[in-house]
Amino acid sequence: MDVRAEARRLASVATFFVWVGWIAVVYAVVAGVLWWIDLASRDGFSILEALGISLNAVGGPIFLALIVAGLGHFVRLFAMDVAGRA
Repeated sequence: MDVRAEARRLASVATFFVWVGWIAVVYAVVAGVLWWIDLASRDGFSILEALGISLNAVGGPIFLALIVAGLGHFVRLFAMDVAGRA
């Protein structure tokens, strides 16, 4: 079994998780900003109420996306460490 080839394969899978995580973070932030603008423009909400509602709605998805991106970064570092030992 070639350890370097397996580490390279693991790093490519981890890179996918990094990209998916950061794309999800950007998507959630943009969605939150657009939703905040939409809520703030309505008469029923003040700017701070709209900010609180939109931050409450996108906080969970941003947190989960950051966990996915962090996991991808960790696995890439692990693959580089394993490849360096071989």
